[in-house]
Amino acid sequence: MKLIRCTTLEKFNRYIAERSSYDTEQSLIEAVTGVFTGNEYTRIGTAFHKIVEGDYSDIEKVPPSQRIEIVGRQKEQVVVPLPAGRKFNIDGHDVYLDVNQCRIAVDYGESYPDAFHEIRLFKEVEGIMITGCSDILWGNQIRDTKTKYSPPDDSDYINSFQWRLYLELFEANVFDFDLFVFEGYNKDKHGYDVRGLPLTKYEPPITCYRYPSMEADNHALVREFVKWAKFRKVYDNLPEYDGLNSFD
Repeated sequence: MKLIRCTTLEKFNRYIAERSSYDTEQSLIEAVTGVFTGNEYTRIGTAFHKIVEGDYSDIEKVPPSQRIEIVGRQKEQVVVPLPAGRKFNIDGHDVYLDVNQCRIAVDYGESYPDAFHEIRLFKEVEGIMITGCSDILWGNQIRDTKTKYSPPDDSDYINSFQWRLYLELFEANVFDFDLFVFEGYNKDKHGYDVRGLPLTKYEPPITCYRYPSMEADNHALVREFVKWAKFRKVYDNLPEYDGLNSFD
């Protein structure tokens, strides 16, 4: 039986809905075939998640330093001080967060002391095994933690299928998106070092609720994805389900 992540199904949903210029068929194919392995946005997010989960492995203290930036039409060099922080090894890349950003992650994680972190479940839907991993499972509620690098748009999350699929997988009723925005981030300027950037929690959280036809909508999306994958001849690239060994 083929295995597919809920995140890939959400990419498919964004592609067919033409949500943005980034949600192309090529980017979807790369997700299915495993070509995409991560970038600055995803790896900074992974570092933030490590702190939320209380995982302090592969982290080093770093002292204050500085960065040279080119600004203005005259392309003047400006020395920008960087506060002390932590260096994370993410997929072989050094990612830097400052102490205040790490504290925000710690405080957020500790605000749900009885929650379960990083719980993965599987469910067969339309002849394919779907899987998702919850960031925070808190009673009958799921909380998903995302780092953002520009002002969020609530409709991006309300119209997503991530929360619908997760509510079905976990038999939960409420899904909250908790968004943390690195204000002023520029990939070319900051790369993997976000020290010194304001990090703010988007309020209120974006909350989505189970509804009567939710499972039927999920299953229709899975059927359409399978049709597309076979048409584009990438169905065979999907991994075979092998229980928990699928994610060793």
